[in-house]
Amino acid sequence: MSYSLKQVFKLTHSLIFISLLLPISHATASTLDDMIHIKGTRFHYVQENRMREGLELKPFQEGPLGDAYIDAYWIDLEDYYIDKTEVTNKQFKAFLDASGYKPEWPMNFLKHWKNGKYPRGKGDHPVVYIDFNDAKAYAAWAGKALPTEAQWQYAAQGEEYRDLPWGNSWDGTRANVNSKGSKAVGSYPAGASPFGVLDMVGNVAEMTDSFNDDGWHWFSYLRGGSWFKPFGSLWYVENGLLTNTQRVKFWWLNPGFNRSATIGFRCVK
Repeated sequence: MSYSLKQVFKLTHSLIFISLLLPISHATASTLDDMIHIKGTRFHYVQENRMREGLELKPFQEGPLGDAYIDAYWIDLEDYYIDKTEVTNKQFKAFLDASGYKPEWPMNFLKHWKNGKYPRGKGDHPVVYIDFNDAKAYAAWAGKALPTEAQWQYAAQGEEYRDLPWGNSWDGTRANVNSKGSKAVGSYPAGASPFGVLDMVGNVAEMTDSFNDDGWHWFSYLRGGSWFKPFGSLWYVENGLLTNTQRVKFWWLNPGFNRSATIGFRCVK
């Protein structure tokens, strides 16, 4: 069967019009802006943590390291996207250049940068020495947000409810923990979560959108742990290896003190 040039033009025009009406597949949309698509679900959110002074009363159980407190409930998660890696120095520099952002409290802001530039060779390392408000400002500029604890945890453990992003057994070759500093994001591809999200254990602890005011203190929760593991006392903040169901209660002092060499963030939208 043969077609005239006019018929071919009409057929091609129709196919183009139809293609514009079709939704973008998840395979294409999932890699947009280096983010990963997480399909909405009903998620059994479970928190298991060691007891520390100052924590509110929770149901208790005896754990391998002593008394633990537990939070457990079901939550409905809508579809969302999450950054494949932590936000880097290079990405944060682009934000500063484009927005002109200046923190209200400059103390320790990007303390490791010199003359507005991140250290040579560290462009792909996670940005640190930023506080909650700095991270929120970046997220707003990027059209994103900080993840809730539930969003972060589901992206890390998936439907299998893994203890660690890659499984249920510790493997020091899959994460940057107990080392001398951060590594470039994505340095541990074998440590990916079930969804392919990277660096969710170690490298830097990650902020979540979890501001709390208990009437005495302001605080939020950090997830994932960092490269730095403190030793010497059970009372030191646990910020080395953390499992997917553990968190660090991060007391807010002031923005300057809240900025740290071991705390960064990633975004969702």
